[in-house]
Amino acid sequence: MAFLCVSSLVAVGQNNNIDSLKTLLANQSNEKSRIKPLLELCWEYRFINADSARKYGLKALAISEELNLADYKVEALHNLGVTHEAQGNYVEALDFEQKALALRRQLGDESKTANTLNNIGIIYDEQGDFKKALEYYLDARKIYERLNDDGKIAMVIINMAIVFKSQQEYPRVIASYQDALKIYRRLNNKFGIAVCYANLGSVYNYLPNYDSALHYSLIATTEFEAQNVQQFLPTTLCNAGMAYHKLGNKNLAKEYLLRAQKLNEQYDNKKELAFVMIYLADVYREEGQLTQAEKLATEALAIALRINALKEVMDAHVSLSEIKAAQNNFKDAYKEFKESRIVKDTLYQQEKTRQMAELQTQYETVKKENAILLLTKENEIKDSRIRQSLLAIFLLLAILGALVGLGYLWSNRLKLKQQAELQTTRAALREGQLKAVIGSQEEERKRFAADLHDGFGQMISALRLSLSREVVEKPTVDHALGVLNDMNVEIRNIAFNLMPQALVKSGLQEALKEFAARINRSGGITISVQTYDVDKEMSNEHSIALYRICQEWVNNVIKYSGANQISIQLVQHPQELILTIEDNGQGFEIESLTSGQGNGWKNINSRLHMIKGSIEIDTLKERRETTVVVIVPLMRVSTNYKEA
Repeated sequence: MAFLCVSSLVAVGQNNNIDSLKTLLANQSNEKSRIKPLLELCWEYRFINADSARKYGLKALAISEELNLADYKVEALHNLGVTHEAQGNYVEALDFEQKALALRRQLGDESKTANTLNNIGIIYDEQGDFKKALEYYLDARKIYERLNDDGKIAMVIINMAIVFKSQQEYPRVIASYQDALKIYRRLNNKFGIAVCYANLGSVYNYLPNYDSALHYSLIATTEFEAQNVQQFLPTTLCNAGMAYHKLGNKNLAKEYLLRAQKLNEQYDNKKELAFVMIYLADVYREEGQLTQAEKLATEALAIALRINALKEVMDAHVSLSEIKAAQNNFKDAYKEFKESRIVKDTLYQQEKTRQMAELQTQYETVKKENAILLLTKENEIKDSRIRQSLLAIFLLLAILGALVGLGYLWSNRLKLKQQAELQTTRAALREGQLKAVIGSQEEERKRFAADLHDGFGQMISALRLSLSREVVEKPTVDHALGVLNDMNVEIRNIAFNLMPQALVKSGLQEALKEFAARINRSGGITISVQTYDVDKEMSNEHSIALYRICQEWVNNVIKYSGANQISIQLVQHPQELILTIEDNGQGFEIESLTSGQGNGWKNINSRLHMIKGSIEIDTLKERRETTVVVIVPLMRVSTNYKEA
């Protein structure tokens, strides 16, 4: 959900009734006094009736131009751009906003200039031109930072995060939303907080983490309803519906998606309406309601074609293809599939054409700059002939100054280089010391575990065997055997805690599974372990570090959270190794963990530092369920594992 900037001149109109605004407009005696009610009516109608909104906006624009009132003209251009953007008419929206931007800069109002830059960024984002969107967002953010406008800074952070989401940079997206949420909480901006929750609900649908997606979407829906902000409800309702669908609750999924469809129809949000209808069609298809599914997908296709939303056109054809196949109408199913491939190729060709046009523009720009540079050089040569003597003197002085400057820069660079080398050496020493300490601890634990397992374990086994063969009284034998069994179990537990043999002999995957099995046998809590594509050839350093991090976190969960279910996932991707630990216990304040005096968090960070890993924690004190994600770069994991 992108953030549109609202002009202060027309914001008050949101609190007025449309009928009272019409009455106010009818009672105005001159043209100038009619402009403000016209602008406010345009703004009020923007989501209700786009044609009426533009009728009032164009009247305001015409009067402003006739009376040469730049302040009102720029507001009219802005409002008209917003009405087109809300309906997906991006070409018209961009035309009005670009005109508004030129006039904003001419008037010299930095804050409103930044607002318009932000709105243009939204339009480019919705068109799929993410590079231009980021350029406009960054220009807007620079102005807001110069003006110390924290609320607007948070707004731009959210909009940039939406671009990152389109590029599937989900950890970066979540971090951006959390940064914006901190700002809005500090400012007590309830609307901004609700928007952050709405966007978090959206991104968790993509991760996917449907429980969190549903949690944030429902909170955002409640907040928007409490604030009577109806125009953003279709987005939160749609996200909640998709989360319910993924979680298997199709009835609630349909209820929320139908509410989203109704609101999108009410506000004439064509692109969002097409998306919701396609998703609903897929839900009905899964339930076997093929007639209803076909009706929705066909209507969505018509809407998408009308606004030239090619992504939705492609998705509608895919949905219809699957519906036709479910109806055993394979001929039409294949036809719809072919149509979807044609649209997909068109999308690819458009992107390719856009990139080529961009390269051509860059080439023409450089060409013009070179021509200007050449002309400038020729003028400089002509001027130099006239002032040759004076230039020679200045040149000598410049050379002398340059030599002095170079000498100073060389000396300063040498000092900086020495300082950098010293800092690098110190850092290497600290890292070496840390590795040496942890390495020695692990080697000692390994040795101790081997001694307990191979020494005491064998002695106790032999003693148990001997006692069982002696001719003694039966109660004495039973008692001795029971004691020896208890000792054997205890020693094996000590050996496991010091250094699990599964970790040494079979690797991290088996060690985690054995760790979970031991806890599961104790009852009261269930731990599941899943691993995907994990290379068994993993270094001692990484295996031990990840095992200890997992062991430390799980022990804390068992001790403090009251959880009864824990999930451990170890996934290897082409560029990184990801350890995820999820529990259904009570959440907590992250600051209480990071600022605490205990050794657990310090040990986790020490081991992360050793393997150059990072950690992300998703938890809230007011809800259950906590997720921790440890990310380790793959190039540091691929060393050979040597058995101790």
